[in-house]
Amino acid sequence: MKLKRNNEVIELESRLSDNLLTGSVNENNIEFTILSSDDNILKLLHNNEIKEAIYTEDKDKYYVQIDGKQYIFNKVEDEEDVIAGVGESEDIENIIPPMPGTIIKVNVAEGDEVKEGDAVIVVEAMKMETNLYTRISGKVTKVNVKEGDRVDSDVILVVIEKE
Repeated sequence: MKLKRNNEVIELESRLSDNLLTGSVNENNIEFTILSSDDNILKLLHNNEIKEAIYTEDKDKYYVQIDGKQYIFNKVEDEEDVIAGVGESEDIENIIPPMPGTIIKVNVAEGDEVKEGDAVIVVEAMKMETNLYTRISGKVTKVNVKEGDRVDSDVILVVIEKE
């Protein structure tokens, strides 16, 4: 299967046998032992470390959270999806939630300066609070939500532009 994250195409293959999940990501082999599975939550053993993974999907995206970090992957149906791209410009970042949830805290306001890696918003989804971080340094140009708002996974919460 092909997925896309931040305009990078990822080739993913996986096999499940008993409780052993094996596969490859861009031809790099991986192996996890599934310790437990409940709804969309997996406890995994990888390189002698236990990891908790939460996952869900909608019509065109997969949402994965591992060790508090969230990853959003776009499904790639055909090569045109790869060429056209669905990501934002390198000068603009749209912060979106990893899955539907509730806004717990907004750490920024329009006009604020942020640095790469700053936590700009906190979202609660599936009984877990998740910090959403910026990947670029710049100025907050738009804040579209407030604390307590319920949001879907396709809503742009905050817009940040490089200066």
